[in-house]
Amino acid sequence: LCTGGTLTMAPNSLRGGALEPVQGAISDYMIHMDEIHDNPSMPEVVIHEYKPFLDSSDVGPSDWALLAHDIKANYLHFDGFVVLMGTDTMAYCATALSFMLENLGKPVIFTGSQIPLCEPYNDARRNLIMSLIFAARDSIPEVCIFFHDRLLRACRSTKVDTHSLMAFDSPNMNPLATIGVNITENRNLALPHARGVLRVHSRMDTRLITMRLVPGFDDGMMRAMIDAATKTNLRALVLQLYGTGNVPTIKGEFIKVLADAKSKGVLVVASTQCHSGTVVMGRYATGKALQDAGVISGSDMTIEAISCKLAYLLGRKDLSATEVANLMNVSLRGEVTPEDAFEPPTLPSAYEKAMKKGKNHY
Repeated sequence: LCTGGTLTMAPNSLRGGALEPVQGAISDYMIHMDEIHDNPSMPEVVIHEYKPFLDSSDVGPSDWALLAHDIKANYLHFDGFVVLMGTDTMAYCATALSFMLENLGKPVIFTGSQIPLCEPYNDARRNLIMSLIFAARDSIPEVCIFFHDRLLRACRSTKVDTHSLMAFDSPNMNPLATIGVNITENRNLALPHARGVLRVHSRMDTRLITMRLVPGFDDGMMRAMIDAATKTNLRALVLQLYGTGNVPTIKGEFIKVLADAKSKGVLVVASTQCHSGTVVMGRYATGKALQDAGVISGSDMTIEAISCKLAYLLGRKDLSATEVANLMNVSLRGEVTPEDAFEPPTLPSAYEKAMKKGKNHY
């Protein structure tokens, strides 16, 4: 399933040979790829190109739904699916599909490239071939991203580099598989095989916004923005906070703004600005204040996972706000680590360490 992206670029004679996504180019290239057609271990491939090709910045919920429905329509005809698209919003699209496709029992592998397939030196060829190989295997039946040399769970992935060939990372989870001389699968990390019929949930409620806090932010501006958003039926607010989920202790008005938003039916979710790690709401006083204001922990989910999970749960229409809040820390597709799996926080002082050991001295 090809939506466009850098991988599909080729010289366009109508634009003086400039590189741009060209309809039909990927099909022409794959017809002449001996690795696919002359190797009996490679799967039979059917190519579908969407028209027109889309820049990944333009791929949104309606396009996610189209992909999900096309996968369901062809679900019994193929062993797996590969989705080719641009890399900029790939993590969002792949994460969204992981929630949309309930009881998925076959691999759906997203991939793309940093260098077009038409270039002599590129990463596109390996990404494409390895994605086809993983899509033909039944050992990891979930939505994934393959890039460079790693197979990542989609709802744990994020784009981390605009120029490196290792453009994606899964900061809080090891890869599902890596490639070297051999393919090494971490099957202990794979989701269990589905026990029900594939169901597609294509309704995504995207009435949410994210805010990344910076030191010295203006409380009044924050209130004005949130108040304006609630007038247009804002459903959720995702805050990217410092460290384990902290805000300045002097920002009492900001805590009140969040509590007011909660009272108006807006779900407020706290995430961390750190690349890896988790939100721990009750460890510090500021985090406890957020918790008391009704803010929900985003735990160790990526911003893509938090956003898409909220859109999925709010779009279900059969869940109350309380149920949505409770499900945010429940692993639905392997997107979040259960709280009881985290190591206990380190004790902050020698005194507490000593007391923990039952001693009354330093």
